[in-house]
Amino acid sequence: MIELPPSRLPILAPWFPAGAPGVAAFAEHLLATGNGRWWADRAVGPRVMAVSCAEHVLLRGDPQALPTTSLAPFASSYIEASARFVPSLSAAFTRLDPWERMLYVRQTAPVRTRHARGVTVRRLAAEDAPALAALRSEASWIHATWGGPLALADSRAAFRGAASSLWPVPTSAGAATKTSPSSPTPNTSGSTLPLRV
Repeated sequence: MIELPPSRLPILAPWFPAGAPGVAAFAEHLLATGNGRWWADRAVGPRVMAVSCAEHVLLRGDPQALPTTSLAPFASSYIEASARFVPSLSAAFTRLDPWERMLYVRQTAPVRTRHARGVTVRRLAAEDAPALAALRSEASWIHATWGGPLALADSRAAFRGAASSLWPVPTSAGAATKTSPSSPTPNTSGSTLPLRV
């Protein structure tokens, strides 16, 4: 796989449809923020494309067009790909851990919420970066998808409630996921198969 600069991207709609929920929204996140990397098997007429951000990878296309050695940049990543990629991923990496995940998609319009009395919500600013950096390691994906604590704090896309612990709420489509217990057999019934390699 070769890295593509954002200025050389092909039309992305067939690869990463707009409005996709969950990790599939990384492509939109990268387009909006510039945080992450674009990959293809070749610069012109790609047959395989990938988006990577904060140890997560979306892999799309024809796995037959991809030599297994080209997957090396994605080692130690969470990879979401169709089940057709499992043989290529198995050949490229010594260990694959299937990762079951549930995704809730809102079917109705959101309800406007009111803040509890005494709670002030404000946008994060640069001075909040040390608090973001101090988040527990399992929450560090939040700022990693924005290029680090300072980049998230400066993005004007994260908020904090003054009466609660610091927990920014990204407003872009770049929502992340958490791991759950894995099973030794991949679930190939869905359209994509998240794996940890």
